[in-house]
Amino acid sequence: MSKLELLQQYKNDVNNLRKCANQLDFSDRELTKIFKECFRILDQEDSTSKQNATNAQKYFSTIVKIFLIFTLVSVCIYILLNVHQPTSSLVLRNVQGLIYPGLKVLRFLSVPIIKQYPSLTGLYDESCLVENPFFYVADMECWPCENVHSVMDLTGFDNHSLYQTGAPYIVKTVQKEVLLETLQKLYTENKHTFDAEANNIKSNNSSVNSLEELFDNGVKSSTHVSWRINKMSPGRLIRSLFPRPYIISEWSGQSIERYVMIDGPKASPYTLPNPECSYVIVIQGSGERTIILKPSKECGNICRTVSVILKPSYVLWYNWWYWRPISLPTENSTETSVSYVSSYC
Repeated sequence: MSKLELLQQYKNDVNNLRKCANQLDFSDRELTKIFKECFRILDQEDSTSKQNATNAQKYFSTIVKIFLIFTLVSVCIYILLNVHQPTSSLVLRNVQGLIYPGLKVLRFLSVPIIKQYPSLTGLYDESCLVENPFFYVADMECWPCENVHSVMDLTGFDNHSLYQTGAPYIVKTVQKEVLLETLQKLYTENKHTFDAEANNIKSNNSSVNSLEELFDNGVKSSTHVSWRINKMSPGRLIRSLFPRPYIISEWSGQSIERYVMIDGPKASPYTLPNPECSYVIVIQGSGERTIILKPSKECGNICRTVSVILKPSYVLWYNWWYWRPISLPTENSTETSVSYVSSYC
C-alpha cells in the first residue's frame, strides 16, 4: 500500500473509534485523553528500543576497543621480549621467582572445580590435550621410506644395525599368546586398579562402554575396542603380558601411553593412533590383522604404500613420522584379534 492509502486507512480507523466512543457515551475530551495516553506509551516504547540499541552498540564498541588494545599490547610485549635482549633478560630474571607462587595460587583456585568435577584429574596425565590436525613438517627428509617396496621380515637376523635403518619390518618373537580370556583374567585379578586408572575404552559397539561390559558381553564379529592406558600401575600390569621385544634396546625409553586393540574377525578398518614417541611397535597377541602402511602426507609424493599380515607373536616396527598405519580384518579370519601398541624414544 502507498503512503496516501495508509494515511486514509488510518483516518477511517480513527473515525470508527470516535463513532464507537460516542455510542458508549464517551466525551470528546475523554477520547482525546485516551489517544494522548496511547501515543505516550508508543513514544516510550520507541525511545526504550532506541536506547537499548544504542547501549548494545556502545557495549560492542567497547569490547572491540578492548580487544584491539589487548592485541596491540600483546604484540608489542612479544616483539619487545624477543627483540630487545636487555628487556627479555630483565623480565625473565624477575618472573622466574613468581612462577612457583603463581602455580600454587592457580592450583588453590582449581580445587573447588576439581571437587565438583573429579573426572578432570585424568587430564593431569595427558601429555597433549588437543592434537593439531593441521600439523605439517615442511621440507622433511623422506629417505627412510623412499626405497621401501615391502615390509621386510628380519626374523633370525643377527645384524642388529638392520633394525635401525628406518624402514618398517616385522620379526617373530617368543611372545606368548594373549587371548581375550587372558586379558579378562588379568582384569579380574586387578579390577580395582584398572577401573580406577585405566577404564578408558572406545568401541563401535554401544553395549561396550567399560572394561566390565567388554569382558561380560564379549566381542562380536564386527566389534572394535580401543583400550588406552596412560598410567604407570596398569601399564606395568599390561607389560607383564607384552614384554619388551628383543629388537628394542634396553637403553630405549618406553612411553607410558600404550593401547590394546581388540577386534572381531570382521571389525571395520581404522587408523592406529600416533603415540608419544616416534618409534612404534605393534605386537600381535592373538588372531590376525592386515596392516597397511600409508606414507605420511609429507612423504606421500615420494614413498609408496606397503602392507603386511600381522600374525600371532609377530612384532611390527615403524616410525610414525613416515607412516600412517591402517588396521584391517584379514580375509577368512575367524578369531578375535588382540594387538598391543606401544612406542619408544
